[in-house]
Amino acid sequence: MKENDLKDLLWTTSAALALCTLSACPAEEATTDSPDTDTTTAAPATDTEAPTTGTPAACPAPTAGPTMHDGALGMNETWTADGSPHIVTRFVSIPDGATLTIEPCAEVRMQAEAALVFGHTSSTEVTTLKAEGEPERPIRFVRDGSEPWSALVAYHPAQLLLAHTTLEGGGSDRFLYNASLVLRGNSETPTKKLARVDHVTVKDSLGTGVLAQWVSGFLPESTQLVVTGSGDEENPYPVRLGEHTLDSLPDGEYTGNRIDKIHLDAEGANSSGGLQEDGTMHDRGVPYHFGEFEGSRFSIGGPAQPLTTLTIEPGVQIEFLPGTALEIEHWTSETDPATGALVAVGTAEAPIVFTSAAETPAPGDWVGLWYGSVPAAHNRLEHARVEYAGGECGCVGFTCTDADEASILFIEGVPAGSFIQNTTIAHSANHGIARGWLGGGPDFSASNTFEDIAGCDQTLPRDPDNGCPDGDGCG
Repeated sequence: MKENDLKDLLWTTSAALALCTLSACPAEEATTDSPDTDTTTAAPATDTEAPTTGTPAACPAPTAGPTMHDGALGMNETWTADGSPHIVTRFVSIPDGATLTIEPCAEVRMQAEAALVFGHTSSTEVTTLKAEGEPERPIRFVRDGSEPWSALVAYHPAQLLLAHTTLEGGGSDRFLYNASLVLRGNSETPTKKLARVDHVTVKDSLGTGVLAQWVSGFLPESTQLVVTGSGDEENPYPVRLGEHTLDSLPDGEYTGNRIDKIHLDAEGANSSGGLQEDGTMHDRGVPYHFGEFEGSRFSIGGPAQPLTTLTIEPGVQIEFLPGTALEIEHWTSETDPATGALVAVGTAEAPIVFTSAAETPAPGDWVGLWYGSVPAAHNRLEHARVEYAGGECGCVGFTCTDADEASILFIEGVPAGSFIQNTTIAHSANHGIARGWLGGGPDFSASNTFEDIAGCDQTLPRDPDNGCPDGDGCG
């Protein structure tokens, strides 16, 4: 018999003895470092070995495990390394306000569909997970058997503090997009920062690796989040998030998945649509994919909100599902100031790209960049590329052409200056820039490049009396 087989046999025997003890003993709410200090009625250990890569050299072999966890945990439990493997059933619950601490070197084996859920939709107390391993003494969450477990889930105001930790083989819940790490806020600004990750790896998730919803995000100093080997046909992306998570999405690696793109949903906040908090879309090494269905709008700004600015870093590429748009203020007005602004300044070496998500891109796939109302003076679009846009916008502007569609649309409000510079507009199904306001306004033709434009490079706006000169309306 191999040494590892003998060790697993000893663990299984210990678990059986522990179950006999637990059936006659009440649950304890103290530190959990052996089977005798576990909570409530234990489930039988599985006879299928969990995937493992072996104990790290700096971690001594456990002598007190396995430790079963079933039912309600205590208020302040510690799962020790020596009590490994900690086997979690699908019936484990964590009381409001409790803190679960997992020691460095600990291994947690999650049974099929098991989840550790911190908080709930009506939580008021902070429920906390502290799983802070060390570089040579990591913490591992793995399958107990061949079936996937569910996820680590945090509802506001819970806190997940994860360091040098691996989540492997999760994602059994399709209602959570088959994700292994899930953050859920309360759909109100400010964004609820629920997790701090430091060298955390999500591996082999059945679907999405990380899901952040309902105006949730990551705590400051989060770094080195790795998602790899994850995704299925229905949920192929390593990360799925709402627009308010963009600013806190950690650096790391998001490659080696079914589709290496970050999926962005339009969630809104405060019972209205749109990004309503200043934030930055970071270059995380893979493209962003926007839109779940045709007609989705990624909007910046919202009703009755202060001016919101989205900043995009050089090198970012955003791919838009056909029929979708990026709206820098949805509403239109000749006089009202826009509630959203876009500062997208790339470089010649690392331009910002707005493009189609279609497998075979074509002109008119998506609507384009929509500037509603009076654009804020600090808008900037420089060293960027806008391509395959000019699709049906359902809009009415004051241009001197029959069609209003364009890759970049201004609807009614006059911008203060020509803030679009050194930008290429390519493969438009209609115009390049639609200047849909009355009278005057800036000229965007000077430093920009227009390629394969079906209509005008830029349209002529109507004069203050709603009139147009003779001609094709281009100018």
